[in-house]
Amino acid sequence: MKTPGIGLGMIGGMALAITAMNAIYPDVWRRMKRDGKRAARAIKHSSLLK
Repeated sequence: MKTPGIGLGMIGGMALAITAMNAIYPDVWRRMKRDGKRAARAIKHSSLLK
């Protein structure tokens, strides 16, 4: 019976961590999205894949 409580606690902890990160660094998610797109483009155009 401890397993559901542990799972809910982990989910709650992650939600709190995400909320704290958004409060401290509001543009982190935008940067991650932008950099992810840039990395995907670089990989797509890489000569290693040809």
